Amino acid sequence: MFHSIIRPYRDALSIHGAAKFSAAGFLARMPLALIGLGVLLYISNTTGSYSLAGFLQAVFVISAALAAVISSRMSDRYGQRIILIILPSLFTLTLFLFVYAVSSELSRVIQTILVVIAGATFPSFGSLVRTRWAHVTSQKEPLLHSAFAWESVLDELIFTIGPIVAVALASNVSFASPILVGAVITLVGALLLAGLGESAPPPSHRNTHTEQGSAIRSPGMIATVFVALGIGTLFGTMDVAVVAFMQKSGAPQLAGLPLALFALSSMIGGFVYGSRHFRAPLSRQLTYTILITTVIVLPLPFIGSAPVLIGAIAISGFAVAPTLIVTFSLAQRLTPPKLLTEGLTWTNSGLAAGFAFGASLSGFLVDRVGTQFAFGLAVAGSTISLASVLIAGAKWNRAIALREIALRGTEPTLVAPITWNQDPIPGPAPGAFIDNTDSK
Repeated sequence: MFHSIIRPYRDALSIHGAAKFSAAGFLARMPLALIGLGVLLYISNTTGSYSLAGFLQAVFVISAALAAVISSRMSDRYGQRIILIILPSLFTLTLFLFVYAVSSELSRVIQTILVVIAGATFPSFGSLVRTRWAHVTSQKEPLLHSAFAWESVLDELIFTIGPIVAVALASNVSFASPILVGAVITLVGALLLAGLGESAPPPSHRNTHTEQGSAIRSPGMIATVFVALGIGTLFGTMDVAVVAFMQKSGAPQLAGLPLALFALSSMIGGFVYGSRHFRAPLSRQLTYTILITTVIVLPLPFIGSAPVLIGAIAISGFAVAPTLIVTFSLAQRLTPPKLLTEGLTWTNSGLAAGFAFGASLSGFLVDRVGTQFAFGLAVAGSTISLASVLIAGAKWNRAIALREIALRGTEPTLVAPITWNQDPIPGPAPGAFIDNTDSK
């Protein structure tokens, strides 16, 4: 059985140049787990305020989400190279200036402006890499399925080791070191990816791209973004609430452990789940996975023990992973092929907006009323996603059917099962769905 799971990933990576750009993309987005948590650790330990820490983390994430839509659209239109050279260079410089501003106790307005610029210059590396996979596999569905599942496993690996590394650097080097190390790694990875031009898809024709408008106008896409918004709220709340809970429990050195276990369980679940094909409609799949997620996170507000919390957080990762698989599969099925990168990024922006909301509000709740109420916000986030699915399920089915009818008889396009894109949100990112029944 293990061999049957490994073989699809091996076949995908054997494509010429695939291993190189996958490795470069992995390196470029590795700092996601360092910088997000690094900002939280740096500010909370420097100022003692979880409200400010959560706010700055939220500002970083939301600015990254909004700007990523624009940069991804530019990537579809003009190609990836210019994005991968200019934006990461500005990103790295801005983060160094941010650390200087905090250490020099410059005004919070300046700190906030620098965080906004840093977020706005962080490319959506996950979308860029997955678009390359669609290009090099020539839209061969089995290979794409395995390729996107592989990228999702890498996403989970990032958020398995990232929190542990961030806490270790903050504890043993300096509170600013996770941010600075992450900034340098991002620049190196981005430049390596930019140098691999043969695997990059060609830019779309300007007139064709303009005529198709924006991916968010596709029927059903807004509802998909709302689903991502709820899941993002869950993620943002987890980051702040877990760190605060462990510190208040007298074990700050273990703050990264539950977050790493959360990602590890998701990686394991995604590795297996992404290697399987399901024939049930995506709307039904998503209803089940979000319902399970909601049930699993329900006990979190009532946990008072650090060991019990660590175990509960680890288990919850298995349930969240399939939810994100189906969400991004839906986004792919609803997005016009020529707007592939932008469509992925819109859904990711929903995750980012939810993450920003969860991080900022949970920081406020931790300071004012305690971590139990912050974990309650995580439950509310998953409930929002569940309500969105129940409302939009029929509309998704109709939109997918109409999209497939429109694509029949046209030339082969960049259509493939798409998995969750981790940028810039931490959390599970496994596998991909191939759904054969939605159009029936």
